[in-house]
Amino acid sequence: MPRLVAPFGERQRRERPVERLVSRGVVVEAGPQHRAHQAQRAAERLGRVVVEGLDEGVIVTDGDLRPINWNPSALRILGISEERLQQHDFAAAGAGLGGRLESPLAAALRDGVTRHATYERIAPDGQPQWVTLNVRPTGDRVGERARLVCTFADVTARVVADRDLREQRDRAQRFLDVASTLVVVLDPDGIVQLINRQGCELLGFQEDELLGRDWFNAVVPSSERLDSRRAFHRVVSRVETPGETLETFVQTRDGESRKVSWRNAVLLDDDGRVTAVLRAGEDITARDRAEAQVAFLAYHDRLTGLPNRALLEEQLNRAASRARRGQTSLALLYFDLDNFKLVNDSLGHAAGDAVLLGTAQRVSELTRSGDVLARQGGDEFLLLLHCGEDEDPREAARSTGERIAEALEVPFELSDAVFHVGASIGVALMPEHAEDPETLLKFADAAMYQAKRSGRGTVAFYEPDGGDDARARLLVTSRLRRAISEGQLLLQYQPIFAVETGALVSAEALVRWQDPEQGLVPPGLFIPVAEDTGLIDAIGQWVVEELCAQAARWRDEGFVPGLGFNLSPRQLRRPDLVASIAAAIDAHGLPREQFTAELTESAVLSDEHRHTSLLEELREAGLKVAIDDFGAGHSSLGRLRALAVDTLKVDRSFLAGVPEDRSAGSIVAAMLSLANALGMNAVVEGVETEPQLEFLREHGCPLAQGFLLGRPVPADRLPRA
Repeated sequence: MPRLVAPFGERQRRERPVERLVSRGVVVEAGPQHRAHQAQRAAERLGRVVVEGLDEGVIVTDGDLRPINWNPSALRILGISEERLQQHDFAAAGAGLGGRLESPLAAALRDGVTRHATYERIAPDGQPQWVTLNVRPTGDRVGERARLVCTFADVTARVVADRDLREQRDRAQRFLDVASTLVVVLDPDGIVQLINRQGCELLGFQEDELLGRDWFNAVVPSSERLDSRRAFHRVVSRVETPGETLETFVQTRDGESRKVSWRNAVLLDDDGRVTAVLRAGEDITARDRAEAQVAFLAYHDRLTGLPNRALLEEQLNRAASRARRGQTSLALLYFDLDNFKLVNDSLGHAAGDAVLLGTAQRVSELTRSGDVLARQGGDEFLLLLHCGEDEDPREAARSTGERIAEALEVPFELSDAVFHVGASIGVALMPEHAEDPETLLKFADAAMYQAKRSGRGTVAFYEPDGGDDARARLLVTSRLRRAISEGQLLLQYQPIFAVETGALVSAEALVRWQDPEQGLVPPGLFIPVAEDTGLIDAIGQWVVEELCAQAARWRDEGFVPGLGFNLSPRQLRRPDLVASIAAAIDAHGLPREQFTAELTESAVLSDEHRHTSLLEELREAGLKVAIDDFGAGHSSLGRLRALAVDTLKVDRSFLAGVPEDRSAGSIVAAMLSLANALGMNAVVEGVETEPQLEFLREHGCPLAQGFLLGRPVPADRLPRA
């Protein structure tokens, strides 16, 4: 039987027997030293029992690497006899035990540090054997060399099992690599344990870049990460049936988003706990995109990408339901391109497609969020406007239609040719014109043809049976648009005199339309149409430019009267109004204080907060400001006092009964006193008789205008004094 010698205690016992004292037949052990020896012997016996009972082999060598102690497990693991081990010299070259045991022993002895090794040897039965080895210097020395304690274990079974497992994993990996699906194995926390080649190729990662990483942090888009992780944990917790298909997004290394359809299988241990989740995924990105494209083409125009008639009708049906409940109103604009056939006939369908694409782009830039622009087919388009409770649908439709017409008046350049296309736009409103979507579409179509009959390039609201008034109005709109572009407008000037002296103080510029066919068109006929159609913006800009040009000519002649011009309510909405007026005046080198902007009382009070700011902006720009038709707009003294105004122009209706109507006279006198009290000039309009002029003179009226004093006349007929 193998023996364990020093340092485990047996040699010390032979050299140091127990000392005894015998007295009168009683054995008395020596004092404390004897008890210490007994404790040491007990410890040595316990150590020997523990070492001999270890499954690991233990060999102690001397400083020459010769075995001096060992336990039974060492002989069993190495498969040698005690005699052979006693004779073995680990320092001798070629004296190994069929492996690399000697190298770590020599290294530990040389360096004085612990060494570890795992090596393969051929056991006495001829089979490969794997041994793990730990070599540790003891610290005590015999002569100049330390002793070594070598512990080792037979790990052949574990190594073989690991190797078999690796082989199985390698075989599984090879099978997975030829699979056409993405396969990944995740532990219950979502850490990647295995991924096949298909998965790596799809995601753009190397295998070692994903193994050991959190799957969701590594490849799932951040916007999808929380939902994807929750779905995975429902599978892990067995809340969700693993066989159910689950679709989620993954993100490749290059940042591309891919959609994957997964089937999950859970792997369980002997206690039924989930140890891993096997996920097999199919990349359905292409299929998903194809399905989306098919769905898109079912409801969108293939050429322009706009919604088609079918999608617009769905949107219209939903919007009509809200409109019937009184929540909103709708405006439907139906328009086509006026000269589109000429483009197709002269340049071919490719050029026609380019015009349609350009039209879609230009009109799309004018639409609001929530509006629906659709292509009906051919060169016909539909635009559905949703109007809230605080929005006038007629005004919204008119404004939008005019902007569309203006955008499409810009020529298209195609194949070195320039084409002016334009559009005829019909408008129908719900609930004003129609109570259901089908009727609204029909009426918008009818309105579009009404616009075409009016000369094209116009915006026409639906009129039952296309009545005479509507046709006349549309005809005026079309002619007026041409009048602006062809220079048929002109200015006339009505003088304003000082009542006391009769001297010319200023003149009010009034726009007139000299129609080549009908002669001078009354302002009451075309100004309201211009307001309704938005042409008043272009007319107003022309008035300012022409007025400045005439003022410059007068200045060169030494004539510098004050000049007034009217601003319409629609013009007041322009954010660049004051800047454009100031720029026109400055371009001609004229003093801004020479000009007075006249606004009607009702226009100012329609949006008091915004227009109060506008008045201040005009004053800050150096212009004078007048309230026209004062008294007709029901203003209060509190409001008037807060306005930045230089002049009050008393409405002509108050002077009509003077001096016979004493009440009318009292009102005019009161207005004159009010203007004086507020530090404003007063101009009384509508002076047509000498008694009226005398009344104004008696009540201290500073300025007046009217047919008695002077009618509107061309610039060359305006009196100079």
